[in-house]
Amino acid sequence: MSKAADSNNHVLITGASGLIGSSLVPFLQAQGYIVHTLQRTPDPTLPYWNIEKQQIQLNGCPTPNIIIHLAGENIAKSRWTIKSKEKITNSRIQSTQLLVDYINNSKTPPALFICASAIGFYGDRGQQPVDEGTSKGKDFVSELAEKWELTCQQVRSPKTRIVNLRTGIVLNKTEGALAKMLPAFKMGLGGRIGTGKQVMSWIDLKDELNAILFIIKQSNLTGPVNLVSPHPVNNKTFSIILANILKRPCILPLPESIIKFLFGQMGKELLLSSTNVRPTKLLKAGFKFEYELLEDSLKHQLK
Repeated sequence: MSKAADSNNHVLITGASGLIGSSLVPFLQAQGYIVHTLQRTPDPTLPYWNIEKQQIQLNGCPTPNIIIHLAGENIAKSRWTIKSKEKITNSRIQSTQLLVDYINNSKTPPALFICASAIGFYGDRGQQPVDEGTSKGKDFVSELAEKWELTCQQVRSPKTRIVNLRTGIVLNKTEGALAKMLPAFKMGLGGRIGTGKQVMSWIDLKDELNAILFIIKQSNLTGPVNLVSPHPVNNKTFSIILANILKRPCILPLPESIIKFLFGQMGKELLLSSTNVRPTKLLKAGFKFEYELLEDSLKHQLK
């Protein structure tokens, strides 16, 4: 039986239009997986879901053997308010709960449920190295990540392996943090943020995709898995390397006071916090990063 015809290779993905999802769909298809995506708009011919009404309709799509849940409100879209934090939380917890209920009510539950999470779980730890065995932090993003992961643990099927992707800053020139930084740096207006000492745990988009495929194939990997390069850098170093690759100066710092004024709590937790994360589980399982060093990743993204 060919890999494409194997029923064990049916994948259902949420958040397929996002930074990771939009690349993961064609990537898995190229590996021989049959990929379906959950749509937000009802369609009699495509799988769709209504999170508010807690409904999932597969509409003839084969029962997935792998579910990859990447959907969630953009956490860095705007300044956080009580209402926006509630929306960010609900988009993750309610959608995950819907998938958990689907799995629990399925006669043929998936063999693997991969759910997004984030290194924000660890909070602001300064220079202290952390890995999957480290306790959670005390920030909003830490509480959010913990709730997200605990919701996944409600899956009752002993046949379903659960993995939480604690992803760092994903480097991609068209979307995400790097894409937002590029205009200023290309104009020679880039520089460190705050003191520049905060550690940035990053991963190249290609390694992110390869790591997800690796997790699919490694049945011994369960629970939280850090998706970050083994070589994090501080913000000052990141800024200098990016500016050098672009052949631009790196002389205009963005003061901490301005970050807090413009972005409030969101700026403090996402731009000024320091999280020195180690990909311990991936390394012990034998995963090989293609872009371990920041300079190699940025050259790859900006070529």
